[in-house]
Amino acid sequence: MKKAFTLSEALITLAILGVLAAILIPVINNVRPDKDKITYKKALYNMQGAISNAMDSTEYLAAANSSAYWKDKNISASAFCEAVADSLNTAGPINCTGPSSYDSPNFMTTDGIRYWGLEGAFDGNTRTIYVDRTLNSHELRTIASKRGSDAEGLRIQVRYDGKVQTPDSKDDSFEYENELIESSLQVSANKTST
Repeated sequence: MKKAFTLSEALITLAILGVLAAILIPVINNVRPDKDKITYKKALYNMQGAISNAMDSTEYLAAANSSAYWKDKNISASAFCEAVADSLNTAGPINCTGPSSYDSPNFMTTDGIRYWGLEGAFDGNTRTIYVDRTLNSHELRTIASKRGSDAEGLRIQVRYDGKVQTPDSKDDSFEYENELIESSLQVSANKTST
């Protein structure tokens, strides 16, 4: 005589699998890394090195006591963009002359991060540079709800003296970027305090 599962045994097995799936799926989703956080940290690190290299290049060397803004150093509008691009592993064309956007970035790096907003003259003490990873069609549809409808990309601020900084946590317009940085700092603080 052949042995087989009864209907009740099959239903109990499916119920157990359903409960396990309901428990495990949220846990797995929380373990998955946040792509925005990874992109932002990587872009911050890349930008710090690239700006430092640009400031050390001969076009950017200023007198030791000079506190002049970059815009007052008679640097061409595209020289800053080109100096930054030269310091990164770019892939594809470099466009430092025309207006840039996510769809038409100044350049892309080999890891798929797009950089734009680097062309033109500096205004005031800081300049906002935009970065983002290459987004798939689903991410493009849902990204506005995550970052806010006015967000053009992840933003990095560059000061006139070449320092790259994360947006000030008191600045509400950079709320999403602050969350990306502060959540990782909070995790680090929790690890060191335990």
